[in-house]
Amino acid sequence: MNILLLLGIILIIGLAGGRLFEKIGIPQVVGYIIFGVFMGDSLTHLIPSQLLDNLAPLTYLALAFIGFMVGGELKKLLFKKYGKQFLAILLSEGLLAMAVVTSLVYLWTKNLPLAIILGALCSATAPAATVDVLWEYRSRGPLTTTILAIVALDDGLALILYGFAYAFANVLLSGNPLSLHIMLVQPLFEIFGAIILGGAIGFLLDLASRFIKLKGDRLVISIAAILLASGLAIYFDFSLILTNMAAGLVLANVHPHRNEANFNLIKSFVPPIYIVFFIFVGARLQLGLLPKMGMVGLLYVVGRTAGKWSGAYFGAHLSGAQKAVQKYLGLALFSQAGVAIGLALDIYQHFSRLGPAGTQLGETVINVIAATTLLVQIIGPPSVKLAITKAGEIAKEESPPAFEGEKA
Repeated sequence: MNILLLLGIILIIGLAGGRLFEKIGIPQVVGYIIFGVFMGDSLTHLIPSQLLDNLAPLTYLALAFIGFMVGGELKKLLFKKYGKQFLAILLSEGLLAMAVVTSLVYLWTKNLPLAIILGALCSATAPAATVDVLWEYRSRGPLTTTILAIVALDDGLALILYGFAYAFANVLLSGNPLSLHIMLVQPLFEIFGAIILGGAIGFLLDLASRFIKLKGDRLVISIAAILLASGLAIYFDFSLILTNMAAGLVLANVHPHRNEANFNLIKSFVPPIYIVFFIFVGARLQLGLLPKMGMVGLLYVVGRTAGKWSGAYFGAHLSGAQKAVQKYLGLALFSQAGVAIGLALDIYQHFSRLGPAGTQLGETVINVIAATTLLVQIIGPPSVKLAITKAGEIAKEESPPAFEGEKA
């Protein structure tokens, strides 16, 4: 099908599907994803996998905007007030989830490399669907603030844990000596490289904004900065989301009042990009993989859910967070995509070269991550809505359309 015609159909179906789900009290993003599943290779083949690969830049662009907007929500006053609390929760939910998944998978399979790898991957949380729900319901409060901070920081923690897990699994399968470079240097290089790159572009955008007054010009220069950050992140193999998050964070904190206009313009520009992105997310999810998930996949989902939920509670409790954060934060950390899938592909490409055992590990990781992503992407957004509803942080007035641009 003609790509422009297909994109037009996707936007119409996505908007209608999102509104339909909104009417029955389900976050719009679930509608986008489900309609994407319907249009993908699992059912109608309207959006085949090859087309998704060809349109990958649109996916990158959506992730870049999401990272940029999340960074814009992370004001320095929040970190001054809640920084230690965020760190305690981050380490608690990430490390406990890894420990639970690693233990369960090892007890079932007796395969330590597989258990360690899946344990590391489970620590990642996808910010896209989670943040979309917060924006859709214009959520405000301590729980919302904590959710934004944790999903923003989770990817960095996941990269560090992955570096350790990758190095240990590589030693166990290949017999090579433990590599400090793979275990620590490379993950830290990727994290700090992304922060420095994004921060520099954020400063440049702030500088340009001093002299640009017209709204149209501000929109152009803001999009140009995001594209520049994204292109350089891909070139240097940095995290796309983390790079743009750093750019948004710097822009939001250097001159917050002056740069608020940049964020408002971006918010008004991105709704169609987000709809296409979540339709594509759904189209990539393969229903046929669910039977292949098996007991390992079930243990992964149960262990990840239990680890993040209990870890979020203990971290919030120990750091003195408000009761709403202690009780409901775990509900908002189910979504998984992006980083976990990318790292799973990296595992497959590397370990497949290490013989039959490595190939089997790579295939198992791919199947488990892909299948469980389908489950948690559907379960995650309603769980976020439930959390902010229980915490009383949904705006009282009628909910606006998703991505309208109100701050979470």
